[in-house]
Amino acid sequence: MKAVIFGGADIDDYSFCKKYIDDDSIIICCDRGLLHADKLNIKPDYIVGDFDSVSEILLDKYEDLGFDIDRYPAKKDYTDLEIGVNIAIEKGVEDIIIIGGIGSRIDHTFGNMHILYSLLEKNIKACLVNNYNHITLTNSKAVVKGKKGDIVSILPFMGDAEGVTLKGFEYSLTDFNMKFGQALGVSNVLLGDEGIVCVKKGCLAIIKAKDN
Repeated sequence: MKAVIFGGADIDDYSFCKKYIDDDSIIICCDRGLLHADKLNIKPDYIVGDFDSVSEILLDKYEDLGFDIDRYPAKKDYTDLEIGVNIAIEKGVEDIIIIGGIGSRIDHTFGNMHILYSLLEKNIKACLVNNYNHITLTNSKAVVKGKKGDIVSILPFMGDAEGVTLKGFEYSLTDFNMKFGQALGVSNVLLGDEGIVCVKKGCLAIIKAKDN
């Protein structure tokens, strides 16, 4: 089971979204994330948040259409996106795609990467995606799909990463210890249509990126 969770970060071009959404996906809109589902003409299964960044006109539209809207207080110990993620966990999903979770607010983006870490600890597959980036984490082994020449940065996250092996990249590694706080791992390049990332201890952020 898969959940697509819409956060409120700006999206300039929605064309990338289509490959992540299918008829069986649970659609969860967090606050301004409702705007994205509306523009994609996608029916939300859940609409949640404190709604401090979405227009009342849009909320009224969905209320008039009969959708349930779960309102939360603005002062709380969790973000709107975390509310959506917790709903997905309660529903037993195994794969979470977060769209609208990478934006101009670096604090929001970094916080959302921490949400990825919490999901990794629960053995739930998850990623943050936008027009230019695909971000996921691994504490064991991951296969990076793409094409020759794609830029992939692989960096320690939440501490040192020990026993790192990279195959299928321009800069390969074998059983290497990557120190947290160093930029080694930025802008590696795929040699073909996939690369293999392994780590024996710790966590790696895998960021497939392109320039705008």
